[in-house]
Amino acid sequence: MAEQLRPPPEQSPEVLAEQQLGRARLAASIALFVLAAGVVTALLRQPGDGLVLVQVVALAAFAAALGVQVIIGRRLARRRDAREQGFTRMLQGLSRSLSAEAIVQAIVDELRRAADADHVIVARVRPAERVVETTLVSSSAQVPTSRTILPLSVLDPAAASSGRRSGSARGRSPEQMVADELAARLRRAYGLPRTLASPLVADERIVGALMLSRRQERPWTAADRRLLSWSAHELSAALARAYAFEEAESRANIDALTGLPNRRYLEELIAVVEPRRRAGDSVGALMIDIDHFKRLNDRYGHATGDQVLRAVGEQIQAAVRTEDTPARYGGEEFAVVLRRANAEQALEVAERVRQAIAGIPPRELGTRDPISVSVGVAVSGAQDGDVGALLQSADAALYRAKRYGRNRVVLA
Repeated sequence: MAEQLRPPPEQSPEVLAEQQLGRARLAASIALFVLAAGVVTALLRQPGDGLVLVQVVALAAFAAALGVQVIIGRRLARRRDAREQGFTRMLQGLSRSLSAEAIVQAIVDELRRAADADHVIVARVRPAERVVETTLVSSSAQVPTSRTILPLSVLDPAAASSGRRSGSARGRSPEQMVADELAARLRRAYGLPRTLASPLVADERIVGALMLSRRQERPWTAADRRLLSWSAHELSAALARAYAFEEAESRANIDALTGLPNRRYLEELIAVVEPRRRAGDSVGALMIDIDHFKRLNDRYGHATGDQVLRAVGEQIQAAVRTEDTPARYGGEEFAVVLRRANAEQALEVAERVRQAIAGIPPRELGTRDPISVSVGVAVSGAQDGDVGALLQSADAALYRAKRYGRNRVVLA
């Protein structure tokens, strides 16, 4: 479970410094009062004395300097209050959301207000796509956000340690070395002059980096580094929670044996696709069943049966079109939703699936019997009912294929 979010410590160095400044201002105010009383007394006694006039001028200068300090102190206090309010908003955004995209947006929005930087850059893993997405956001709201996709290998600590900067690796953790290498890559890609990077670590593995960039030629301060480190820590914890949620959602929608979407996913897809169908769109459906699967299971055992299910799932995945959605419907039964397919196209896909499965060498699966499937096909136009009814029609066609002798395709 991700570590609980916590606000920045109240007694930060900035707060302590401001407290010391406040005490110094109080002492200066008391000294100013004492000096003013002495000067006024001397002025009343000797109004034309030149030394007294010098004292008056010095007192006025001292008062002006103290006034400037008070104004600067108030500005610093307002800036600190704005930063703390930003942290509060950031924490609220991070704690409410289980979406990685929303989490990144929340921390970027507040960090670009609080940080003295021209850009905020987040590089983070997208687990489903197995890539690293970088998001560069300017401190100016008028500059559009820029996104870049990088290979997952950029987060490999071994690659970072063997890079050109390996000579300066002393004292840096592997995670920090990865963050620095990412920053160097993005400096070249975006033309950034100066960057400051901190790694994002979730469940003891690096999942990206949080970076600041500025154009001005001045060093990053200790306050800049503390702000970035704290923000990276909180973003890491929030991303760990989001990744765990996404993984649980994925497991709920993916069949563990074949890696295909499961029936729950297919039903959710149908609920989304059905209302969005445009006039004139046609949708196809295939219902696929492995012939004599129970007999195969009884003869060769469940381990072999699982191998057959995996092999059939792989062949179905390879045979359908990229816009089609295959799923394991249950047991030895599979389904495919075909988008924008007429009867001829649906029959072509179904026959391609049947032939691909018939071509699996039985010896590779540990059986002597060839593997075959029966396929039912149904196609619907815009006015012919919903996708759920279409799957039922394909299922009825499948049973006719079984009655006609199996290892064949039948159109509803």
